[in-house]
Amino acid sequence: MLRSRPAAAAIALTFGLLLLPADASARALRFGVHTPDDPLHGNTHKVNALERDISRRIEVVSWFQNWGGEPWITRAHPHVFRAVTRGGRAALIAWEPWRPGGGTWQPEYSLRWIAGGGFDSYIAGWARALRGLRSTIYLRPMHEMNGNWYPWCGSVNGNSPKQFRRAWRRMHRIFRRQGARNVRWVFSPVTDDWPMTRTNRFERYYPGRRYVDVLALDGYNWGATKPQFGGWRSFGKIFKRPYRRLSRLGRQPIWIAEVGSGTDGGDKAEWVRDMFRTARGMRRLRALVWMDTIDPEAGDWRIRSPANVMAAFRG
Repeated sequence: MLRSRPAAAAIALTFGLLLLPADASARALRFGVHTPDDPLHGNTHKVNALERDISRRIEVVSWFQNWGGEPWITRAHPHVFRAVTRGGRAALIAWEPWRPGGGTWQPEYSLRWIAGGGFDSYIAGWARALRGLRSTIYLRPMHEMNGNWYPWCGSVNGNSPKQFRRAWRRMHRIFRRQGARNVRWVFSPVTDDWPMTRTNRFERYYPGRRYVDVLALDGYNWGATKPQFGGWRSFGKIFKRPYRRLSRLGRQPIWIAEVGSGTDGGDKAEWVRDMFRTARGMRRLRALVWMDTIDPEAGDWRIRSPANVMAAFRG
């Protein structure tokens, strides 16, 4: 991967354009991260430090904001987005209709309520705020809808895939009416449908080509931390089959919006090297976003841990 970009490429990145070289083997694969706190404090200090450490350009910055909770997290703050875009990076925000910590049974955030207009004024407010930024924003609403751990998932909270499609399309129409045409809509299921039933396959949630600009996937190598999720699995084992399924939904660019690997059960540095090798062979893949976090239950996904892992990320 190139460590520096020509001026034209930098301009294209700033305005959210995806550069697709005629030679697929030479295409750019944009690398991104989610690092706790950035950019919610109005800066990207942690991202910048990480970029220096791994000598690899970080072109996408991902973060999460929920609809319920304190105003600082529920509102669209222009300075947060500009902290990302003024550095020539793409802003990718997971937009979550829930109150974190409240479990999956939150009827006030059910898909039926969203699809029925219960949040229209809130959604319109965000649309106006993002419209005013005048830069491309990648919006990832209601991600991992084919799981069963969020109130918007199709198998909990009285929801269904049909209600998900209705809610998504309503949000999209509101943004269009507000003139927020700088927003790109990212459809982002998790790689493994859970529960693994025919009615919960992620294809059933797809709102349609008119409503989706980027197709994406979330997936993790949980390793020995959570053996119930398959144990130590390679990047290809996690992503290749869902990638083929996703490819059949439309011709949009494909991103991996969340990826990470634990440390227990295998060689994390080798896992990362294999990730980049395998990703280069996925011809429609245009971006890969690493979750640079640590969690007592999820494990240690940080780029700096263990120390030898950083070398595997270097461009």
